[in-house]
Amino acid sequence: MTRKTKVAKFPLSVKLGAIRDYYSDGSSITAVARKWNIVRTTLSNWLKSCPVDAKELSLPMEVIDQYRMKHAELTNEEILQKRISDLEQALAYEKMRSRAFEKMIEIAEKEEGISILKKGGVKQ
Repeated sequence: MTRKTKVAKFPLSVKLGAIRDYYSDGSSITAVARKWNIVRTTLSNWLKSCPVDAKELSLPMEVIDQYRMKHAELTNEEILQKRISDLEQALAYEKMRSRAFEKMIEIAEKEEGISILKKGGVKQ
């Protein structure tokens, strides 16, 4: 036996109201879905099918501009700049980590009186 799930049909006014709330309030999808008593994925699907500048929403230009500024897509150059800054941070972290290991080895060599680091040449 297979159980069929009932697909909820919402009036257009509910759909547009929930979408307007999401775009104008700046709330999360989950918060708006709870407020309107609908499933989160349903609201997500509605948002995909109805962009912020859709005529049926009739949102003010300020709301549209504000939403677009918050959710602006990065240009290729901005993506590369962000990647560079992330890599620079990672490099700085690894340098600091390397210095900490060197200091730890130095302290251990002084306290134990033994050489921990390998010598330079390779034996053949």
